[in-house]
Order: sequence, then structure tokens, then C-alpha cells
Amino acid sequence: MSYRTLRRVMFGLLAVTALAVCAVSGASAATGPAKPDVSAQFTTAGSVAPQFLQNATTIEHWTFQYTDPTNHVIYPITMVGKDPRDGGTSTIHTEIIALKMNFVAGHQDTSALTNLGFAGFTAPPLNHTFDGDRRVSSLLNSPIFTNNTYPAVTGGLNGQLSDTFMRSQFINAGGSNYHVNLVNDSVKHVTLDVPASKGLAYQRPVGAWRTANGMPTDTITGVADVGWFSSQLQSLMGSLQISATTVPIFLTDNVLLYQGQGNYLNCCILGYHGAGMPIGHGAGSANGNGKQPVQTFIYAAWTTPGTYSGFLADYLNPSRTAPAPTRGLADIHAVSHEVSEWLDDPYVNNAVQPWLTPTAPQYGCTGVLETGDPVVGVWFPLSGNNEGATDGYNYYSQYHPEDEVYAQWFGRGGIEPLFGSAYNGNLTFMGPLTTGIGGPYTGFGSYAQGCS
Repeated sequence: MSYRTLRRVMFGLLAVTALAVCAVSGASAATGPAKPDVSAQFTTAGSVAPQFLQNATTIEHWTFQYTDPTNHVIYPITMVGKDPRDGGTSTIHTEIIALKMNFVAGHQDTSALTNLGFAGFTAPPLNHTFDGDRRVSSLLNSPIFTNNTYPAVTGGLNGQLSDTFMRSQFINAGGSNYHVNLVNDSVKHVTLDVPASKGLAYQRPVGAWRTANGMPTDTITGVADVGWFSSQLQSLMGSLQISATTVPIFLTDNVLLYQGQGNYLNCCILGYHGAGMPIGHGAGSANGNGKQPVQTFIYAAWTTPGTYSGFLADYLNPSRTAPAPTRGLADIHAVSHEVSEWLDDPYVNNAVQPWLTPTAPQYGCTGVLETGDPVVGVWFPLSGNNEGATDGYNYYSQYHPEDEVYAQWFGRGGIEPLFGSAYNGNLTFMGPLTTGIGGPYTGFGSYAQGCS
């Protein structure tokens, strides 16, 4: 499996005050100044070129091409479902693969994590099991698979997250009864034993700080080597005999990924989507002339509140009573990010004119249509999240799906002649709520900017 350079989002990291508190651990007290926490990241895994999609056995998809008026280059684009100009309903089938992951304390060297977030933090390795099965019913009852009424800035649409995002994006395309819905066919359960050399479980800084300050909070998180983890997923897609017309969603319970042997600071990937041609599984060849299978897939972590700062009261804001506008990293945030990106770029082959945004300067010049990358952490509330009654965490009775950037933003005026503008001329799903955050987010009131 090939990877693009990992794309990380720093969420505008704040300067960390060196709080003199005791770390909740069995290790000796740490000394030295606090250092910024690791960042949340999303990436992609594998891609399939357009010529291999002709007559392929895969999900329903459609294609178009537009001319970017700022550089006069023609860009071919593939998306999930039907052409919105033709209308009609697409139903895409999914399978949830719930991963139960067993981590062991095996004398991993966690010294690099010392003073992460706040002065005095240490990260002793833990024996811990993270069972994705405990999140399956919550995911199936979430806006990913159930209908909700969305904010007025999206057009006040009612439907699944996938459906409302695509309808709002192409609301002026002219087709009637246009919908893109997900239906989950089955749930499979898989247990993975993570070698000590390939993963670590530890209490994250927010939970350690809150516990030390009289607010006991479990933010134990598993982090696994991305190469090892992805090889497990590749094997599972073959052994579980997943149809290429179905999208597997590999679901973890707060298990994230790092890159590099024992490099716990090069972390953490909360999700990715990708595509590949599983030769040897199913019928057909890889030459683009037959019914060769082309598999799309998603990995995402159900995220525990407090895994990242800015959601609960923590060392950066001890009096916080609501998540910061750019810190909605909880529950379905990662799943919504990956589902939305998969909708607009299912085969990870949608090139666009390279873009750069101050909300994600670490991307550099990025020439891909990935709807969530410019706005990771930016969220909007949907009511009905009762998961806290079961697991004891504070979700504020809300789901925290991610905002998304429409294809029109990437197209710089080249997509509107074909489909019209998105709802109300917005360039993000949340429109004025995105730009209203202020600072660099005001830039989403206009098209993507180049890299010069």
C-alpha cells in the first residue's frame, strides 16, 4: 500500500502554559518545560487511475471534467453516486468491520512523550483492549446512517450526512430527487493483537491533567504503527471476501496511528480512505478491459472526548464548558471526515490545481481534492448523541461531525458553469459559520489560493 506524505493539521496550536502538576503515572516525575501535543492527522492509502475504472466491478460512481479558469487546465473528476444533473437516488452499501485491538505494555520507550501537553506528564505503557464493537450501535444510530435536519446554512436539508453534503454541494445542478445514501449490510468482528514493537496504549495528557486536578477522566488511547495496521487491513479485505461493490468501514475505538518505528510523536492519524485493485480476489484482470474489482475502503476511529485538548476543560482552558470551534475531535468527527472525502474522491485520483490555506500551512502545496483537510477539527452540532449515558463521557449531548470544503472551492470557478454554485454560493458546508470563526477561516469566503 502506497502513501502520500502524511498530512497533518496543527489546529493553530496554542502556546502551552507550563503547569506544575503531578502526572498520573507510575513513572518518576518528569522535569522540563511543556511541549505541544501531537497533532491530529488524516491521510489516504492507495489510489486507482481512471483508466482502470472502465467496466470495473466497484461502487456506483460518475465522472466529469472542468477547466480551471485561473490556469486553463482541464481536470477530470470522479465522485460517488449519480451525476446530480440527471437526478436519481444512489444507495451505497457498507460493511462495518469492528476491530478489537489488544495492546501490551512491553517496555516501550515513551520518553519522547514526557511533558507532552503540560509539564510533568509521562506516558507509561499500559495493557489495554480497545473494542470497536462497543461503538457499532452508536455509529449506526449517528448521522452517518440516520436522517437529521441540518443547519439552515446548508439549506436546512434533511437526510444522512452523505446525502445532505452532496445535495447541498450540487443543489443547483438541476436534477430532481438527487440523493446519495448509505446502507450498512453487515457487521464483522475482528481481533488484532498488537505487538509491543508496533503499538502503545497510554493515558493522553488531557485525561492525566484532569485526573490530577480532581476530574478523573479516562482518555487512554491506543496508537499503532500505520504500516503494520494497514497491512492487517489489506489482509482482511481479502480474507473477509468483501465485495468491491461494498465499502468496508474499519472502525476502532480510539485507536489512532503513527508513522515510523516507535515514533510516537509522528502521530496521530484518526482516519484514512483509499482504493486498490485486490488481484486474486474476485474475477477479472488489472488491465482495465474486464470486470476487475476496484475496492474503496475507509478506516476511522470513534474518538473519545479529551483525546485532544480543546474539547473538555483541560490544561489550556480549565474553565471550558464547550468545545472550541476548531476542536470538535470526538465521536463521529473522523468518520464524517473520511466519508465526505470518499464521496468527492473515492479512488484518490482527483487532482486539482495545487492549493495552500493558512488553516493548514503544513500541507504545503497540495494538489488533491480532499474536502476535509482544510478544515480538520472544525465542527457543527447535531443533537441526539446519547453515548455518554453508556460510556460516561461528556459529548455535550451532541454529535460533532466535521465541516467540509465543497468541490467548488478547489475548482476556483470552473465547476459552477457545469453544476451551478453550492447552496447560497457557499464554499464550505457550514458557509458563514466557517468564515465566522474569524482569522484565517475568513478565507473560505473565496476560492482556493495558489502556492506562490
